[in-house]
Order: sequence, then C-alpha cells, then structure tokens
Amino acid sequence: MSEDIFSQFFNLFNNEESGVNWELAKQINNHITKDEEVLPLELSNETTNFEQIFRVIQLNAEKEIDQLSPGDIKFLNSKDYGLWFIESIKHFNFENVESPEMSMFAGIGGSNMKSSLLGMQFGNLAGLLGKFSWGLSQFGLILPQSKILGINLKNFNSKINKFEGDKNDLCLAFITLEFITLCLGKYTQPFENVMNTITKSSEEMINSLKELDLDMNPEMINSPQEIFTNISGVEGLDPNQIFGDLAAPLSFYRSVIKEKSKALNMLQDNSLFDLIMDLTFSDNESPTRDIEIKISELESYSDKFLDYINESQNTFTLDDILSSTDLIPTLDELYDPISWAARTSLPPI
Repeated sequence: MSEDIFSQFFNLFNNEESGVNWELAKQINNHITKDEEVLPLELSNETTNFEQIFRVIQLNAEKEIDQLSPGDIKFLNSKDYGLWFIESIKHFNFENVESPEMSMFAGIGGSNMKSSLLGMQFGNLAGLLGKFSWGLSQFGLILPQSKILGINLKNFNSKINKFEGDKNDLCLAFITLEFITLCLGKYTQPFENVMNTITKSSEEMINSLKELDLDMNPEMINSPQEIFTNISGVEGLDPNQIFGDLAAPLSFYRSVIKEKSKALNMLQDNSLFDLIMDLTFSDNESPTRDIEIKISELESYSDKFLDYINESQNTFTLDDILSSTDLIPTLDELYDPISWAARTSLPPI
C-alpha cells in the first residue's frame, strides 16, 4: 500500500485491515503534524536529570500501582508523539466496533470501510495530541498502555516554561501526572467512552460521504484528494466533536490523576499538581481551548466529588468506579454527589 496519504484514502475500500487501518492513522497523523518544527531531542534545562526523575517516580509508584508501569521515558517530537499514541492503543479490541451507519456500507467494503474510518479518526486524534497537547493528562485521556512513557517535547518545554519556580519540582510533577495517566490505562472503561464517541463521529463522516453523491464503486473514484478534502475533520480534528460530550467523565478522570499523583508523596508542595493541571494556563490559540474551558469549569466539582467518595462510607471504591461505565458520574452527579450515591448505592425498597 502506498505511503502517500491520498493514495491511502483511495484504497479506503481495498485495504485488508480488520479493526483499524493503522497505516492510514499514521499517515494522517504525519499529515497534520507535517509543519511542526522538528526539535533536537536535547532539553533546554541542562541542570535537570530527567532519567533520574523518571526512576524516582517509578520507584515510588511501585508501592501504589498493581499493574505493569512504563519502564522507560522518551522525549518525542510532535509527529513521533502522535505515532507513540497510535502504537499504545493497538492493544484494544476494535474488531467488534459497529454502528448502524457502518453496517449500511457492508456491500462496498464492509470491514474495510470501518477500519479505514476508524484509522482516519485515530490519526486525527493522534495528530491533535501531537500538535497541540502537552500530554494525556491535559484531557484526562486514559487510553494507552505502553512500556515507554512518551513526553511531547515541544509542548512539555512550553508548559514548564510558563511557570516560575524550581524546574526540578515542576518536571517531577509534570512527569508524575503523565506516568499515572499511562498506568491508569489498565482500566478499559474510560476508553469505551471515547470509542463510542469516535464511532458516532465516524457515522457523521459516513453521512458526509453520502452527501457527496459520488459513485461509491472504488473503480469509479477518480479524485481521492477531492473526496478527502470534502470530509470534515480529516484536515484536523474538532476537539469539541470528540471531547464535548465527555466533559464530565474527562474532568472526573483528571481529578483521579491528580489524586493518585499526590498520593505518591514525592513533593513537599502538592499544589504543584494543581498548578500544572490548571487549564487556564493553556494556549488561547489552541483549537482545544473551548473544550479545555468546559472541562476547567467542572474541575472544582470533580475534586469535591472525589472528596465525597473518600470521606463517605460508600459501597464502591475508586477502582470500582473506574472499572464500570454505570458508575462514572454524569454531569448532574458531579454537581450533586448525593444523587450519584442514590443511583448507585441505595438498597432496594
């Protein structure tokens, strides 16, 4: 299969992938991040020993993390960070992802159509993260599993340099948040939320294809680039489309990440975790700004919800909640934890 992104799209119906067309995902990530500056993999702060910081986190996390944690850390450019993200979500089972809209195309590519659409969506998501995010914890994105902790070099430097204070402590806090987020990838429920949203977005993409009123026979498609540019979202993912409906659970996951990072007790001042996770310090030019504002507005409610869980004698542990779609609080329940308790814990009358 050709490495050219438009040729990849031209083979939408002909690829032999099942689940997700990962090659297409990689090409779209590379397309989105192609204009990003390729930075040298040396960090500007020569007094900071990042390998030592990572080993300290790893040692402390062994007491709290009961699953395999990342064994190494790598600082990556935008494109490579997106590729790292793609590699780290491949362990999920995408074979059974289905929707009514996707089923409509069973006669023209079937699983190939589905795998390519999912590849396009994950490529967009990876490109978005590589180009604009400072890490998975920025959105509470509990998805991947990897033996390597990937750090987005350009945005990491930008994030750290926004703050005054001890750079070692700032770096320790930042890398801890990313380390914990990656470790929480052992829970599959948070991914199910995102997968359902991705599927919905894929249905909208299919509808865009149908509205083009083109002969869907691949032999009759003469201009893959024209089709490609007419499908909304391919040139760059709209974060509100993917994350907008997930603001409440993503905010909740962010609070969990902060709490578990603080529980390692590696800093004298745990408020550094709150400082780094404060989305009001994000880039106002970023296309993720709207969803960041939406998540930020829920931050205090998510923190208070965790306080309620910890202080009350609730039936469910935090691990229980992270493992179950039914136990994740809704938007209304973040505002009113008692209503969540009534829904999930009250004995039958």
